[in-house]
Order: sequence, then C-alpha cells, then structure tokens
Amino acid sequence: MTGDVDSERHDRQAIYMAIRGGYEMSETARGKITEITQRLSNHPDVSEKVNTIYQFVLNGEGGGEWWFDLTKVPVETGEGINDDAACTITIDASDFVALVNKDANPVKLFMSGKLKIGGDISAAMKIQSIL
Repeated sequence: MTGDVDSERHDRQAIYMAIRGGYEMSETARGKITEITQRLSNHPDVSEKVNTIYQFVLNGEGGGEWWFDLTKVPVETGEGINDDAACTITIDASDFVALVNKDANPVKLFMSGKLKIGGDISAAMKIQSIL
C-alpha cells in the first residue's frame, strides 16, 4: 500500500513540475528567487510588458535582498540593493514563500502590514506577473 501512495505522490510531483517549468520547487526564499529568475528567463516578453526594476527585502530567517531588472531583456537579477529600483517590496521571508506558492493573499498581507510597498505603487500592481 505504501508503494502505491509513494508512486501517486511522485506522479503528482512530476505533473506539478512540468506545469511549473520542469524544475523542482524550493521552499526557501532564495529558492523562490531562483524559480522566479528561471521563469523570467523562459518568458522574456514579461520584461517588455513590466519594464520596471524591483527590489525585494525579505526579512527574518532565510531572508535577504534581491532585485530584478525587468527593463532589460533578458532580465537581470542580483543579490543586494539596486539603487535604481522603482518599487521596493518588503516582506518576511516565510510570507514571501507563501505568496509565491499562492498560499497567501497579497491584499491581506498588505492590509495587515506584513507586505510593504515603497516607491511606484503602479509598478507594484504588475508584480503578480513575475510571481
């Protein structure tokens, strides 16, 4: 019986990975940043539509600072601070993981003060296209 459950779980993971672009999902903020970077590399048209530099400040365990320059094709990303960022998103690393996994509602996070937006608010409205 255990073999059937393991086989079924493996099948679900394979389908999920195929849908999400064929790479294994990571449950860390750094892993999610890597996933976003890979997804953006596979879809350069997103850079042309969004055309913004985002700064992410992820607080708490596993956090850090990363940026995405969607004014460039292909997108450029890096760790640290990008002084040219038009929009800064500040959030706890665990909430960021939940947000990217679609397990957290961005409006609720914002309204509760767990998600802070600095800079260009209209750019923040486009953020869903990269998450």
